[in-house]
Amino acid sequence: MDCSKILGLPVKDIYEREVGTLVGFEIDSRGMPSSFFIMMPSGSFLKVDGEAVEAGKEYVVLKNFWKIKAESLIRGIEITKRRIEALEKLRQDHQIPTNVYDELKNVYTKDMVELNNRVVELVSELSKVQEELKNRLDMLTRIRSINRVQLSTGEVDEIGYKAAETMIESNLDITLLEIKETESLLARLKNLKQRVSHEATVSQRSSFIELLRAINSNKQQNPDSPLVVRLQSVMQSQQQ
Repeated sequence: MDCSKILGLPVKDIYEREVGTLVGFEIDSRGMPSSFFIMMPSGSFLKVDGEAVEAGKEYVVLKNFWKIKAESLIRGIEITKRRIEALEKLRQDHQIPTNVYDELKNVYTKDMVELNNRVVELVSELSKVQEELKNRLDMLTRIRSINRVQLSTGEVDEIGYKAAETMIESNLDITLLEIKETESLLARLKNLKQRVSHEATVSQRSSFIELLRAINSNKQQNPDSPLVVRLQSVMQSQQQ
């Protein structure tokens, strides 16, 4: 994408609603657009990720950046999860040095914690967006009802009513679509968070059970050894 060619173009969302004007961008070390700046009609600015913008012939399309964020987090968690699983298998098969295992496990665990925290933040943000959308839906429905009453009483004419009705109906349809998509994203993120939490609990439980079995086995071999000595022996054998 040649960012210089889209600078100054109007920006619309995926529903072709006017968002503003693209007035700036940032380039990363690879020469790719990392973010775009959009000036909104109110004069405020909106900063979006580079992948949230798609160039068109006459205007720029602002994609659903909530969906982009969610899918990016989901991919990150799935990749990190597979890395941890692969690392554990290598350890079980004694194909990786203990110090390397510990180092990578620490890195991947921190990555997973950070990703989970970002999921929590995004769920909170999306919940607020969903609430705003539902409030908008309620307001549109209320205004439509008021207009119908005023048409019946003759307070507004047919032409004005139809013009308003067309606009309201269009926004109602779009709002319902946005609510549906937001609910879908929230469901995916919450399900992912629950699944990751459950798997982490199972993993910790399995590690604990494995340790208990090893201690019990050591006890059978050394029945007179104190628990602390048996535990040290097990830990040393696991590090070899």
